[in-house]
Amino acid sequence: MRHAIVLAAALAVGCGGAAATGSARVADAERMQKSLAGKDVGKGQAFATAEAELRLAKEANAQGDALGAELHAERAIASYNHAIVLARLARATEEEASAREALAKASEQLARYATQRRAMDREAEDLDKQLKIAREAQLPAASGPAEPERERARFVAAQTLVTQARLLCSAARLVSTDAPGLAESEATVSDLEKRLEGDKPRGPVPIDAVARARAACLTALTKARRATSTGADATDALLAELSQSFSAPPAAGATATSAAKREPPATARDERGVVVTLRGAWKGEDLTPDAAASLEALGRVAAAHPTFGVQLVLHDAQTPSAAEAAADKKRLAAACAALTKAGAAAAKVTTLHAGARAPLVDPADAKRREQNARLEVVFVTP
Repeated sequence: MRHAIVLAAALAVGCGGAAATGSARVADAERMQKSLAGKDVGKGQAFATAEAELRLAKEANAQGDALGAELHAERAIASYNHAIVLARLARATEEEASAREALAKASEQLARYATQRRAMDREAEDLDKQLKIAREAQLPAASGPAEPERERARFVAAQTLVTQARLLCSAARLVSTDAPGLAESEATVSDLEKRLEGDKPRGPVPIDAVARARAACLTALTKARRATSTGADATDALLAELSQSFSAPPAAGATATSAAKREPPATARDERGVVVTLRGAWKGEDLTPDAAASLEALGRVAAAHPTFGVQLVLHDAQTPSAAEAAADKKRLAAACAALTKAGAAAAKVTTLHAGARAPLVDPADAKRREQNARLEVVFVTP
């Protein structure tokens, strides 16, 4: 009898504990349900499953099935957590898609801005050139009388400037023979060249007129380019090809001339375009093998870029005599023949003999004046 009473008491205590636990888990599930009310979590199958499990838990709890209520409540809580995870994953996916879309738009905008920047840089460069031309074209204060030594310096400077003017007008003619103001500028340059012949000034040096003539020739070159512009500047491509031509080994089957070992010539840019300078190009009146190989390579580049005109300009170490000037004409003819033989269009090549009127160092300096002797191959930018 005593054992029966103890067993009944134990069962009563156990059932009461289970009922308390079941009710507590159902309450936990209900609190979780209320905390999620009105949120995105309430969408989808996982939340519907949780709702169904909570409903079953309440029914079991009402029927006194504490164990069933606890099990359904646990399932409801697990499903609510699952719904939370799925909602966060969906939100993260949407945010990732939005971020990718924003990145694509930003990249497109960056590319558009980069294109605009390049256009603005080109416009700024063009404006800089126009400003330079305008400054040179301005009438400066007239140069007054000077001491004989200063007048001699003016004479040398004027010879250099008038030679530069001739080169610029020649470049303009290669770009377009109908460039506005070109004919008048060339006539002015020819008149000034006559006034500046010889080794010393005869009368006042026309330094101001020479400066204006140079500016006029540069203006003619600029206008010629604008009139014939195609919108694309191929100078960088030409420079790259020049670099490749003098850095690559001779191709199989190359001639002995083109295969000659040679140092790459100096390359620079000026107002005319790309200037390639050859030194030590002559043995007497004939081209050296190195110079012939270089001209062959340059002729191939000219053939590959037919829109570029080519100036061949011969400079002497010092003022040449009549015999030396005649020899220079033959040298220029030989250089022109080598260039056109390699593919340069004869109609796009012009030759000029600058003598010693555009020196790099003082021609009176016996130790350094040989630096003035050079052959310039100028690819005139169209």
